[in-house]
Amino acid sequence: MTLRRKLLLAQLPLGLVLTLLGIVSVVTVDTLGKTSDRILRDNYRSVLSAQRMKEFVERIDTAALFLVAGENERGIAQAETYRTPFEQELRVQEGNITEAGELEATRELRAAWSAYTRAFDELEANPVAAVYFDRLEPRFKAVSAAADAVLALNQDAMVRKSEEARKIARSKMNLMTGVTLLALCAGIFSSFWLTSRLMLPLESLSLAVRRVGEGDHSARAAVEGDDEIAHLAREINEMTTRIETYRRSSLGELLQAQLASQAAIDSIPDPVIIFAVDGGLLCSNQAADIMLDMDISQGSSGGLAPVDQELRAAIERVRDHVLTGKGPYLPKGLDEAVTMPSSEGERYLLPRATPVYSEEKVITGVTVILQDVTRLRRFDDLRRNLSAGFAHQIGVPLGSLRMAIHVCIDGAAGELTPKQLDILYAARDECERMQTIVEEFQDLT
Repeated sequence: MTLRRKLLLAQLPLGLVLTLLGIVSVVTVDTLGKTSDRILRDNYRSVLSAQRMKEFVERIDTAALFLVAGENERGIAQAETYRTPFEQELRVQEGNITEAGELEATRELRAAWSAYTRAFDELEANPVAAVYFDRLEPRFKAVSAAADAVLALNQDAMVRKSEEARKIARSKMNLMTGVTLLALCAGIFSSFWLTSRLMLPLESLSLAVRRVGEGDHSARAAVEGDDEIAHLAREINEMTTRIETYRRSSLGELLQAQLASQAAIDSIPDPVIIFAVDGGLLCSNQAADIMLDMDISQGSSGGLAPVDQELRAAIERVRDHVLTGKGPYLPKGLDEAVTMPSSEGERYLLPRATPVYSEEKVITGVTVILQDVTRLRRFDDLRRNLSAGFAHQIGVPLGSLRMAIHVCIDGAAGELTPKQLDILYAARDECERMQTIVEEFQDLT
């Protein structure tokens, strides 16, 4: 049997374990998903409609107060604005009856709304305070109470269904825990037993490789057979022989140092360009060759020719900063990043440069690193937009609330009692404090 088949056989138990866990997980997630969908389908829409109807009828009742206060045009306009949305939400609720008792509560809401609209029409024809307090206000309370009943009924149903979902999730979790432990133990035992048999011929090979890594290039792996491990052992022995021969030459040592240096800068994910003291290109890493499409064989001018003009100017600027003896160049912020078009969209590269010194502390070159700060710039833009949008969304309704409170304090909505004025004064102070917080948040942004 080949090593490939042996390894596949060793991984087979774990594969079976993962398959079993996947099936159990899919069934569990599907069950919980159906429960959540049922809650959203049956109850959430009704809760949303009830909350909106309460808000709309409060707006309409405020319009009635405008009528009583003599603001007829304003009151009629506001009432017409919210009557149609209320009717639409009521129809949505009438078409989403899912719980016991919800039909009766919805019918009561419909009856209360019909009575309220008739009373509002009477107030519109005769806008006096007596009509409001005798006819309209009791029906307003009836509509609010009916909407609260629908809201409470659906909220209770959501709590009950959520508790059922938690019980299902708990039982499924216990099942998954048991299956996981059982399958994991069986899979680990089987894989460990099969893998331990495969590791026996690898011990000799590992010992030989360790000795080579410690510098003993005369070490050889003694593995017999005709499988992949034996082939690998023979390849390692041949490689060790070549390394031993290669090490004996001074040219090999020089090439090894050069390859090590190149490998070091190639491991850096950002573009790295090294210039000589005369400004010519010495070397670059793979990221620079791929991202900037550079060709170091063309020299200083030809090597940077494919680079975008703005980016090339930035590279030359930081290079000259170091070569003129001003020391390392460190950017002051992300605003110095240079844009570069790519297949994935615009990239933002932040240039920085450091001098390369000889043993006599003389500058012999410049290392320029182009740090990819694309994600940082995008996160910074997202933060700014989010902060500005948040302050705007808070400031607009807060301004409306402040205006409404000032209107009530000025007596435009009718005469207020001292206790009501105290409450409005406190609300006004809180609104002013909130406005100050929003302004400070905008300044901070």
